[in-house]
Amino acid sequence: MAKINKIIRGVPSSFVFSNMKLDADKGAGEAKLFIGPKSQITEINDFFKFNQGYSYRFNKINLLNYLHEVKMEYVFQYVNRYKNASIETWQDLYNSIENMQDSEMKIHLTEYDDANRVYVRAEEDIFSKIVRKIIVPKLTNIEFVRDDDTREILVLLKVNYDYDIDKNDISAETDITKEINFTTGFESAFSRNRILFGAPGTGKSFSINQDAKSLIGNENNDDYERVTFHPDYSYANFVGTYKPVPTVDSSGKDAITYEYIPGPFMRIYVKALKNSRTDTIKPFLLIVEEINRANVAAVFGDIFQLLDRGDDFVSEYHIQASEDIKKYLANEFGGNPNDYNRIKIPDNMFIWATMNSADQGVFPMDTAFKRRWDFTYLGIDDSDVNIKGKYVELGKEKNKKIIEWNSLRKSINDFLAEQNINEDKQLGPYFLNKDIVIPKSGDVIDKDKFINAFKSKVIMYLFDDAAKQKRKTLFEGCDIGNRTRYSSICKEFDDKGIYIFNSSITNKVEFKPTLSQFTQQNNSSPDNGDTLNTNNNDLGLHGNKADQQSND
Repeated sequence: MAKINKIIRGVPSSFVFSNMKLDADKGAGEAKLFIGPKSQITEINDFFKFNQGYSYRFNKINLLNYLHEVKMEYVFQYVNRYKNASIETWQDLYNSIENMQDSEMKIHLTEYDDANRVYVRAEEDIFSKIVRKIIVPKLTNIEFVRDDDTREILVLLKVNYDYDIDKNDISAETDITKEINFTTGFESAFSRNRILFGAPGTGKSFSINQDAKSLIGNENNDDYERVTFHPDYSYANFVGTYKPVPTVDSSGKDAITYEYIPGPFMRIYVKALKNSRTDTIKPFLLIVEEINRANVAAVFGDIFQLLDRGDDFVSEYHIQASEDIKKYLANEFGGNPNDYNRIKIPDNMFIWATMNSADQGVFPMDTAFKRRWDFTYLGIDDSDVNIKGKYVELGKEKNKKIIEWNSLRKSINDFLAEQNINEDKQLGPYFLNKDIVIPKSGDVIDKDKFINAFKSKVIMYLFDDAAKQKRKTLFEGCDIGNRTRYSSICKEFDDKGIYIFNSSITNKVEFKPTLSQFTQQNNSSPDNGDTLNTNNNDLGLHGNKADQQSND
């Protein structure tokens, strides 16, 4: 006969009814039984066979025998102190069960899970009320016995005679806790802690995405997480904290309890540690976008110490885990929270970030934090190959020109450099989105999309930030009264195109002399009587399909 057992050791005080709760505990019990961490939900579902035609029931004789075994604990409370345990309570419960019919032992067991844990519960009184009233917490094991021949799961209460008053105070499953290895021996040419930085539009996110594919594999969405820092981002967001989650109270009503909810760092950390216990070691990656837009000292907190990696790529120094983290790790891996007093980052966990020091309002990084990272700088022209030879028509009438976007960008950057404006304030190749500056086919950039993006992004950025102190010089092509008015500059750009800028910019821009060829592709009528000709060879353009590139 095919029978499989699953034991839940040391039923916690949080499950039992108010009468048998530990005297020191607060709050009402919950009508759900913790089965295991969320990471084991597949194995749990496979065992319990929910909604697969299996029946579930208690055994009346088992319950009565259990009560006889724990009778002295009700009377003398030798192991623990309970809120309302007495011989009178015991007798009432014994009589209630003795008078029940076998049909009342049957339950409809269902699964319930929150962010971290998996539970089972049932609406029938035998589960939600009676059994929860008789169980002696910590001293009781619940054993589920699955019989695949009869398609039945029997629920049994058993006294844990191996209970150690001093040590065995944590609910755990019978699964043997495997050793966690911080040193897995995983090898990679990539740095574990890495920051890509550069001017806006240099392709930082694109570069990190490409490297991520090389590290963890293409289309792998399970072994990495991405988070974007912002000024209000905190340690609680990044590492984890207690948050309210919905639950069901002892009377079966909806209620609110508090659970430890891990942040992106802790989620990837746990995945990497779980993998360290397997025979198939692989990397896990946490990507932090805009890392300097938050106060990194506050966000990383004590995790900062773990960033210092040794020669084996494991944290050189451990930190003392908080009580919250210890309990969370114990729930995830089994064992006692005190088993997780000291933690390190394993060698199969990578933390990569992007940084744009040109942004306004960013937080500075101290030297101690910076030295724990490998910095890679992306220059403003390092990835411009795919935007070379991409042209767009700007301006009207005598100002109408076909200009190369890359040439215009570089000319603006040259002007900024001449004005002693740092490179990290200049324009990267993809300051404008790649779907705007790299046509899907051919080399002609959509005129309307480009003009709208150029006004809302390039002109605004130059006006408000990079060339804020150089407006009159930069926009010398505009009327004198308009050079300090953003809206007026945009209106003049519609008419004048590149001639709103300083002559040192316009003199360097590469453009083509013909105009009418662009009108058909951009769905506009020619402004003169030229004959339409969309042959790119006549324009000196090339139809090579651009490789995909990202904005930043």
